[in-house]
This record gives sequence, structure tokens and C-alpha cells, in this order.
Amino acid sequence: MKNKKRNRDGFKDTLIELIGEVVWNILMFIPRLIIRLISNIW
Repeated sequence: MKNKKRNRDGFKDTLIELIGEVVWNILMFIPRLIIRLISNIW
């Protein structure tokens, strides 16, 4: 029983970490996109 719960928690932690990384990449990408758009307009 304990082993199954531990595996689920590990999966949950991995999923949370993955989602956090994706969100972070998107947040880092948006400013670059805005800078490119501004530089293209000027």
C-alpha cells in the first residue's frame, strides 16, 4: 500500500515540476517575443 502511494506522490511531484518548467519557459519567452515585435516595428 505504502509503495503505491509513494509512486503516486513521485508522479505528482514530477508532473508539478514539469508544469512549472513549461510555465517558466513561456514566461521567459513572452518578453523575447515582445522585444522582437518592437524591434521589427521600429
